[in-house]
Amino acid sequence: MKGANPLPKEFLAWQVALRNHTMHERNGAPHIGVVPIVAVRRPGGWNGVSMHSIVCGLLPHERLLEARTGEFRGLYEAHVASGARAIYDAGIRYLSEGYYASSDDFDASSLTSLVPRDCALVDALRAEARCSLVFNVFETADPFDLGKPRCNQLDCLAEVLDRGPVYENVWWHNTLFHGKADEHVVLHFHHQRSWDNRFAGQQALRS
Repeated sequence: MKGANPLPKEFLAWQVALRNHTMHERNGAPHIGVVPIVAVRRPGGWNGVSMHSIVCGLLPHERLLEARTGEFRGLYEAHVASGARAIYDAGIRYLSEGYYASSDDFDASSLTSLVPRDCALVDALRAEARCSLVFNVFETADPFDLGKPRCNQLDCLAEVLDRGPVYENVWWHNTLFHGKADEHVVLHFHHQRSWDNRFAGQQALRS
């Protein structure tokens, strides 16, 4: 899909920092800042919109995509005989050793998620690619300053993928931590524009 626009640099840097924090401080448990609500048109609903919670991921930069996928798969295959815990721990070690060191290592114009093939969100996005991802965070006791009040709306066009390089990367990344998800598809969200919606406002964010 062509026509994506870069994410706001501050937003992407925040997302990278959240994941680095997750690896070093939470043993991989996702921070609420990587769990947006997806809003998509849904005719027949109460207000014509359907809302869904997902965990979103960052896609490696195109120059790194194939190599990263191979590394994910290699880690899985090297540890599968030792069980799921060994695979998980190997994944955490790998991602803790500089994987989230720089925003420059990630695609600057998209986000991803792995979801069941047969679910309401996939049905809605197959019918209507336009959607919004809403990141709403308010953690006043966050000692790392990653949970300060934020409400960012990212307007996107979504692709539903069941094959290809992006699908393979997201699928193998997920497999390190949750096992093989054969009945799932990848949602590839191509960023169009962003907004700061805090406290009932709506201010455009620059890329």
